[in-house]
Amino acid sequence: MMRFPPSCWSKSHFSHGPKVDNITNNMCEVWNAKIVGYREKPILTLCEELRCYIMQKMANHKRKLAKYNGKLAPVQQIKLEQIVMPESIKWNAVWNGDNDKAIYEVQKNSHKVGVNLKEHTCTCNVWQLTGLPCKHAVAVIFRLKNMGYKLEDFVDKSLTMDAVRAAYSYVIQPVNSDEYWIPTDCQ
Repeated sequence: MMRFPPSCWSKSHFSHGPKVDNITNNMCEVWNAKIVGYREKPILTLCEELRCYIMQKMANHKRKLAKYNGKLAPVQQIKLEQIVMPESIKWNAVWNGDNDKAIYEVQKNSHKVGVNLKEHTCTCNVWQLTGLPCKHAVAVIFRLKNMGYKLEDFVDKSLTMDAVRAAYSYVIQPVNSDEYWIPTDCQ
């Protein structure tokens, strides 16, 4: 019986839409931990305190992001740097001869994968799932450094600082207390 390592089957049928490299994140745990203190309160108080919490968090993130100048979000930049050195330098990229100079066979010993720079794909499926070039793609991009290719240019747009800043471009508006509400005949 032939056994495949978990990396072969665990993410083989995942959607390429969301660019995440894990199944869950800590957002739900953080959210649940935060609302524990609000759960026992009346619904309007709960909603108002959560609105204020989210408003403050978004403003703080926006303030921190304004000071950052990189093309990629800080977390993505760190992940990309971790791929570069230990992983990619052991792989050899061979061009297949296509007119666009986009398709390469990347090999290490007897292990081979195909990389398409134009489509941002690799046989290992990591690039399509995470949005970050995998070690095989990084090996190809480094081979073509003299052509002006940069790693950051091959990262999915959703992982760039432009996308992060767009997410924080929205603001939560202040809400007046009930003494300033307009009286109404409705119940």
